[in-house]
Amino acid sequence: MRQYFDAKRQYREAIVFFRMGDFYEMFYEDALVAARALELTLTSRSKDAAGTAVPMCGVPHHAADTYIARLVKKGYRVAICEQVEDPKKAKGVVRREVVRVVTPGTLIDAASLDAREPAFLMAIVEAADAAGKVVGYGAALIDVSTGEFVVAEYYGPEALPGLRDEIAVLGPREIVVPAGHDVRHTLAEIVAPGTAITEVDGWHFELATARQTLLDQLRVGGLEGFGLDRRRAAVCAAGGLVRYLRDTQKADLAHVRSVRLKERADALVIDPTTLAHLEVVAAMDGRRPGSLLHEIDRTITPMGGRLLRSWLLRPLVTLEGIRDRLDGVEELAVLAVGAAARQDRAWRL
Repeated sequence: MRQYFDAKRQYREAIVFFRMGDFYEMFYEDALVAARALELTLTSRSKDAAGTAVPMCGVPHHAADTYIARLVKKGYRVAICEQVEDPKKAKGVVRREVVRVVTPGTLIDAASLDAREPAFLMAIVEAADAAGKVVGYGAALIDVSTGEFVVAEYYGPEALPGLRDEIAVLGPREIVVPAGHDVRHTLAEIVAPGTAITEVDGWHFELATARQTLLDQLRVGGLEGFGLDRRRAAVCAAGGLVRYLRDTQKADLAHVRSVRLKERADALVIDPTTLAHLEVVAAMDGRRPGSLLHEIDRTITPMGGRLLRSWLLRPLVTLEGIRDRLDGVEELAVLAVGAAARQDRAWRL
């Protein structure tokens, strides 16, 4: 129980899944919450110092992913406290540590996600002038399941509307912001109800710290090659987001080794109202069937489906980019025709 209390002190806002043999157990308030949310049988474990029975519930370890996904979809965070040594070799109590924290933006269980829909985690910071007045925003976006990493900045009178439209179009599952900043109150007015907004320590988003975190993650000596050398707000958002992911996933994020700066001039910005009326990626009932995307999607892989979706949401406007894409389609078409011809000859022989 000391191990459990240590884990709970570190992750007060999460429900701790505490591994005990073939089960993940929850205790005290976590057990009460999880039992209601998951419709589990609530039991008790011995008694505390006051002689009161300790509430307890649990789930089999082999089915934990399903229960974790259900909790996260209901807005809870789950800290997975795993046995980190072999019970047969352990001297005394088996050592346990939190090996991962699952949040709405870091849920990557394949059975719980639509493989053709992105699962974005977003970070947003305010950009202020010398007088401390907010003049814009920096944003970073990661799809943890694929490693797609994009940053952008929004300035001027259209900064907030532009950010609002971006959030509405991309639909991030979770937005991370620095604690103690007004950006949380601003987002509460422009994001969809139910969107998870998570506050983390503000120093994660400070320029020097965020820049170093980003350099370490990308394994580079400078950010000039990514176009971020003068993008202070974007760097702050990106570095803070990477630090949050490292803290929750307890991993190196080896699949995130590049970042792309998104410029508004590169693509046609279609506002959410227009997208909805034209039924580009969702029909009027909010579902995929009946939309333009559903009618033209003949991709055979989830990655291709996500790419096609992103192309429809942000059509290219630069001639060079359009030509490059058409050349790529032409080359693939030629290869496909050649492959079909070779197969036909093989059948004839």
